[in-house]
Amino acid sequence: MHDSPLAIVAELLLQLAIILVVAKLGGEVFERYLKVPAVLGELIAGIIISPFALGGVDFGFFGPLFQVPLESDGHGGLIPSTLPVEPQIFFVAQLAAVILLFEAGLETNRAQFLKWARPASAVATGGVLLPFVLGFFATILFGFASLDSIHDAAPALFMGAIMTATSVGITARVLADIRRLDSPEGVTVLAAAVIDDVLGIIILAVVIGIVQGGDVTATSVALIFVKAVGFWLGLTIIGSMVSKYISRGVLWFGGAGAHVALTLALAFIAAGVAEIGFGLAMIIGSYSLGLALSDTELKHEIESGMRQINNFLVPIFFCVIGMQADLSAFGGDGVSSSVLQAIAFAVVLSLLGIVSKLLGAGGPAMLVGFNGRGAWRVAVGMLPRGEVALIVAGIGLTSGVIARDEFGVAIVMTVVTTVLAPILLVPAFRGGSGLRKRLPGVAPEAAGHGDPMPAVEPAATTSDDTH
Repeated sequence: MHDSPLAIVAELLLQLAIILVVAKLGGEVFERYLKVPAVLGELIAGIIISPFALGGVDFGFFGPLFQVPLESDGHGGLIPSTLPVEPQIFFVAQLAAVILLFEAGLETNRAQFLKWARPASAVATGGVLLPFVLGFFATILFGFASLDSIHDAAPALFMGAIMTATSVGITARVLADIRRLDSPEGVTVLAAAVIDDVLGIIILAVVIGIVQGGDVTATSVALIFVKAVGFWLGLTIIGSMVSKYISRGVLWFGGAGAHVALTLALAFIAAGVAEIGFGLAMIIGSYSLGLALSDTELKHEIESGMRQINNFLVPIFFCVIGMQADLSAFGGDGVSSSVLQAIAFAVVLSLLGIVSKLLGAGGPAMLVGFNGRGAWRVAVGMLPRGEVALIVAGIGLTSGVIARDEFGVAIVMTVVTTVLAPILLVPAFRGGSGLRKRLPGVAPEAAGHGDPMPAVEPAATTSDDTH
């Protein structure tokens, strides 16, 4: 790495160019020849060019294409960062995620969202509690934690917290591609993912509080809950109330690109406030604002421009997710028995990661109005862990609660569930209605009626939009 700021920028531009090319190539191959969503090819491409695979190979004069950044160890030395990509690349990826979920909010029918919010609460609760319990006891069963004390049980608590994660970005991308964001199942999944995030931050806050020896009381947990839910509902409800005024204000500007630029600025504000002020994921803020604006004239003015921006940025997001998969974290102590134990744990936890979401989210879906087909769609939509699990796992590793073995296991579980979800989602949405019965206000197409879908149906309407 050169010292010149411009040289650093040039290297980052080259890295972004590589990410874009391989992401688009992977997406094209998977979509055109394998007939599966492009997002899967983008994820696999990221794994291939990660610092732990081809990206870490030294190419002589050029050196490795991607290296794990270094960070301070707190004692004047440098150690590999738990974030295996450059912070600037990570920023671009997160920017893409914020924009992806903002557009998903714009494309969601707000009335449908509110209608299915209550069933989504049941889906989210089951999709959090069962994975947490299974992750906790699996960690103890394989000897990575024990019940002897809170300190000894801490790794199990953290692995349980990792299991609760749901990556709404991946599901939203696939649902948008197949035009099912407004279906009862699609809306339920998106609403459940929001609630899942709220429950997830509560669990994570409790676990961190226990690990750090802090006070965890019913009052502190209730405050976290009220704070998170209050922001989400407040932004959605108040935003919906003033959305017409926001739309008029933005549309008053006549400059080229002003509508998209100003609307994105509002999305960034919502995302930043959600993360910094309320501990929620940034994507929840941007999604909620998009949902608030989904019934305005502004939506129709900006949706074409938003689609073009997404076609450029979003593949970077999924490719960077793949680049964070450090499968070399197995057997951190180099002992063969530890490696075998970690591999067995990874296999079991991956299976539990699948089963826990399918049962935990699918079971409640059966109780709130979905038939077997609809419950399967909802459950598969809640399956991917994606970047959310990677972030939680990184917190656990950085804080010293989990070791590299457990971190590697979490990575494998995350990769398996993240890759599996897009494969299952497209065929899951073929066929008829996912509801046990027709409900008032649900159009046949929204309920899943109509002709079977093609393997991949592009969401874009312009001739040059492929993803």
